[in-house]
Amino acid sequence: MLVRAAIGSLAVLGLVDLAMDVEPTTLYLLQYSKKGCLASCAFCPQSRLSRAPRELVSRIPWPVVELDAVMSALRSKPGAFKRICFQTVIKPGFEEECSRAVEFLSRLEIPISIATTPVPRHLLEGLRSKGVDRLGVGLDAASPRVFKAVSKPHSWEAYIEFIEEAVAVFGSRRVHVHLIVGLGETGEELLRCMEHLYVLGAEVALFAFTPVKGTPLEDRPQPPLAYYRAAQVARYALSRGLDPREYVEPFKGLLRVRRGVSLEEFKEAFLTSGCPGCNRPFYNERPGLTYNYPSKSLLEREWDKVLSQVGYQ
Repeated sequence: MLVRAAIGSLAVLGLVDLAMDVEPTTLYLLQYSKKGCLASCAFCPQSRLSRAPRELVSRIPWPVVELDAVMSALRSKPGAFKRICFQTVIKPGFEEECSRAVEFLSRLEIPISIATTPVPRHLLEGLRSKGVDRLGVGLDAASPRVFKAVSKPHSWEAYIEFIEEAVAVFGSRRVHVHLIVGLGETGEELLRCMEHLYVLGAEVALFAFTPVKGTPLEDRPQPPLAYYRAAQVARYALSRGLDPREYVEPFKGLLRVRRGVSLEEFKEAFLTSGCPGCNRPFYNERPGLTYNYPSKSLLEREWDKVLSQVGYQ
């Protein structure tokens, strides 16, 4: 079976030569499709509307490899990863192929996450029975308005129903809904969306919009760091059962951290959010611009920079 693998993951396995400041702690795999994904998401290089190289996911190269080669390399390096994340694309037979991939990967006895678009409940139950312990859902847009504007597949209602069903299958806080900050949502829309997802029993994983040349949104700028930092604080508060509005507030259509909030108490908010063991090193980043910190040590070194980004000195 051919798959795509994030180049950082391949470097950890010794399958490519690449110098890295921070190594990924998850093995990231993506279903292979020569024509990319049949969805039309305006921000994604895999989209059928994209003119970007199919090797890209966000700004990161994902070369094509044999799944057997990846598994063989992983067996020779036990403990290299804390988790495997297998991501789907929409193509004929993708559900069956995903299930077969999980059967292979489960032999490695490493926690497995699947990231997918809405699929039937029987598939979710089958994946759960095969050892998948977490599910990622690419809702991406923070409101029905933005969802429609960026041409997500299915409907907003279908995604929300799928998230509810996934929580019923995998359990509370074991479904991680991906939200991309900076797709054109307002700060209030983002807050309301995150609040609703936590009411449903889901978790939220935040991504910063990343423009990729060749996609319909190639000219859209990345979100302001102050806005993204406020979104991270809000997500972190929600994940701990706190009211995010005590810590962030709408500001000029976006969000900002409220004055007087002690960011020392929220330091872990600025680490990569997602499944346990997921750090996605520099997935949304470019030199000098870090949205999600992939390690505590790097965050500590740049803590003063983070404070300045939200207006604290």
